[in-house]
Amino acid sequence: MNEKLIGIGAASRLCGLSERSLRYWESLGLITPIRLPSGHRKFNKTMIKKIIAIKEVLDKYNLRINDLIISSKFLQDDILKNKVETPDVFDLNINLDSEIYELAKKNERIHSLTGLPDALFIQKEIARRLDENQKLAICYIDMKDFKFYNKRYGYDSGDKVLKFLSGLIYDIVKENGEKEDIVGYMGGDNFVIITSHDRYTKICSELIKSFDLLIIQHYEEEDRDKGYIITYTRKGEEIRSPILTLSISIVWNVKRKLSHYAQVEDIARELKQYAQKFPKSEFVVDRRQG
Repeated sequence: MNEKLIGIGAASRLCGLSERSLRYWESLGLITPIRLPSGHRKFNKTMIKKIIAIKEVLDKYNLRINDLIISSKFLQDDILKNKVETPDVFDLNINLDSEIYELAKKNERIHSLTGLPDALFIQKEIARRLDENQKLAICYIDMKDFKFYNKRYGYDSGDKVLKFLSGLIYDIVKENGEKEDIVGYMGGDNFVIITSHDRYTKICSELIKSFDLLIIQHYEEEDRDKGYIITYTRKGEEIRSPILTLSISIVWNVKRKLSHYAQVEDIARELKQYAQKFPKSEFVVDRRQG
């Protein structure tokens, strides 16, 4: 007897989650609906039970992503971890709900992988705010040695890390920033936050704390225990790369006038070289004058 399958709409109603949430969970590998040749998703009884079990955990503990990040009790609870193999995949569900994000969507400048405004939109937005003499802190974020992670785990896993980081940055900024703040994806493993002078310290500190705690979930147990991954050069030479860290370079116009987007990027590149010398996640600020 064939097992009964239902579509994503019916699954959404049964589980009490939006179809978008179910697709997001699928993109992170948390659930694996059956994909028909037509491209439609179908869910069996076992998958529905798993989704409901995860949702019950979220509802019971009233969890959002930031609650999870600071909850050592949750991360150490084996019963809960058995229900959710990777706690970082909860529904970040990027809701681009401010006017500036709406403008990016209207202009079709949303990056398909990350769901964030793309490099061209961010470049124009920085230029606009500089022309209006706004006080800005522009935070350039990248993951140190991400190429080795891709080499060790493959590009599909690398894409999952990018999606995870996209949602995490957005969530942190929404929680700690202002309505006018914006997060963008610049390509590769590079992201940007546009915020204010009095917000960047809190945002970057929370982002580093959250990332360092959760990124380990994207590694196999063997690599977690070692604290590094091993890849090889074409000549067979071994390369040891530590667990991914964040380098954040902050350019602001407190002590110097910023007049052009290219000037901002040049300063950020200089800071990045310095920030990547640290063995741990770190943010550095341009404090030079003139």
